[in-house]
Amino acid sequence: MLQDSLIQDCRGEIIPQAHKNISMDWDEIKNWSDQVYMPYNAQPVGKGLLPNSSMHSVSVADMIVTRFKYGIPVYLDQWNQDKGHIILLTTIEGHGKHAITPNNWQTTSVGESFIVDCSQTDDYAVHFDPQHLQLNLTIPHDVLARLVLANFGHEAPIHMWQFKTFFGGSDSSWLSLLNYLSKSISEIPLAQLKKKAGEHLQQMIGLHILNEWSIRANIDLNQKIWITPKFIERAEQYMRENLRDSPTIAEIAQAIGISIRSLSSGFKKYRQSSPAQVMRNMRMTLVRQELLEASPEQTVTEIALACGYLNLGDFARNYYQIYNELPSQTLKNRY
Repeated sequence: MLQDSLIQDCRGEIIPQAHKNISMDWDEIKNWSDQVYMPYNAQPVGKGLLPNSSMHSVSVADMIVTRFKYGIPVYLDQWNQDKGHIILLTTIEGHGKHAITPNNWQTTSVGESFIVDCSQTDDYAVHFDPQHLQLNLTIPHDVLARLVLANFGHEAPIHMWQFKTFFGGSDSSWLSLLNYLSKSISEIPLAQLKKKAGEHLQQMIGLHILNEWSIRANIDLNQKIWITPKFIERAEQYMRENLRDSPTIAEIAQAIGISIRSLSSGFKKYRQSSPAQVMRNMRMTLVRQELLEASPEQTVTEIALACGYLNLGDFARNYYQIYNELPSQTLKNRY
């Protein structure tokens, strides 16, 4: 059922699109994906590869439902936070390998969905194999945030939005709901999908997503949750401002005026990670950005050392595990 989503309506007529459905042009694909998702960086995994992309999209209230493939292996990262979008990617064919953290990747098989709030995190990346076909949902963060407030009477904690996870599967209620959404799109006139009918579908989808998301983030939305303490935000700000100097956990704790124990337990509770791991993730994001924006005369060694890396062998190995390419390849292919 999902393989045929967004192609034809219930009468067998082609669902109209305001753009080309098939493209081998990177610029055409980028223009479309910037609109339906958000700006991001897409790189083919292999030399001289041209995409053979299939692109379909339908608006359902505030959501955008897309059926999309590149037709070649690709690596995607640098998702634009300013768009304020949550993206949920469901595998219809092939596989996707998603970054939960820079050192923890999750492969989604057919029928599984991966969700990430790109407005609240800057380290998401995904690698798709050449057979991959996706049914994706783009949902404004504010839509789900309002849904939490309306149904639970309080805001969701920041660490839920920052929590990347997957759910679904062949016999799941989530997959049944996606099939219902797909069938509804084929039966309901497109104009009505932007109004009450679409709002009804959006609410059902949104509440199910919130349920799946909160369970996996170990959050009970029925209980009011305390807002992230200010010392966590101050610690993260200090990390960002001093990444190149590689501050120790003791130095961070001293700078914000709390004990090492309080700092560590706070990060474990509100970030599900250690301060050291959060800082490692920040540094890896920084060095990749520096490589992508490097001037012609800069070298990998120079950039890595400037970002606080002392063991270049470990750096290159960890970089490859996260981005599926060596730092030298990123530097070479940046233009």
